[in-house]
Amino acid sequence: MSGLRVIGGIAKGRRLKTRKTMNLRPATDFIKEALFNILAVQVIDAHFLDLFAGSGSIGIEALSRGAQQAVFVEKDPLTAALIRDNLGITGLTSQGQIHVGDVLKVLINLQKSGYRFDLAFIDPPFRQDLVTPSLARLLQLELMRPGGLIVTRSYVGERATEEIAPVRMRAYGDSVLRFYYAQETQN
Repeated sequence: MSGLRVIGGIAKGRRLKTRKTMNLRPATDFIKEALFNILAVQVIDAHFLDLFAGSGSIGIEALSRGAQQAVFVEKDPLTAALIRDNLGITGLTSQGQIHVGDVLKVLINLQKSGYRFDLAFIDPPFRQDLVTPSLARLLQLELMRPGGLIVTRSYVGERATEEIAPVRMRAYGDSVLRFYYAQETQN
């Protein structure tokens, strides 16, 4: 079992599965703690979207801390299977939905199915310039509820979109978290 774990809420302390692969780099406990300290009560009863979900640790953390539902989007079927396992380990299976496929395509399917989210976390592989198109598509498809908060995680040296200014930005080691409000970014 890995050092990956849930750090707060009803599933606190549960160890999560992960796998060794180049593109999978779970958020450290330090980053999760910082993120959820900032999100605080916004998580409670939220509909949470976890893009490039990896092991699902961020969405599972949101569920553990009171989110009503989490939708996980992961391209790699083997990694998506980890999310299913981790939801089972934490007893949160009924609140999670896993969508396997390319994030930009899955977002279109979510919109067609009528999904709307209060919180979204975008955490693509570093240095592949996937944050900007993912953020743009999420906003273009109006998948966020008015006032919804989007958080992106990228490599500290990676450029962010210049079209949309974050309302908050915090660096943690080689990662930077940027926070965007949906109503301030849509036309």
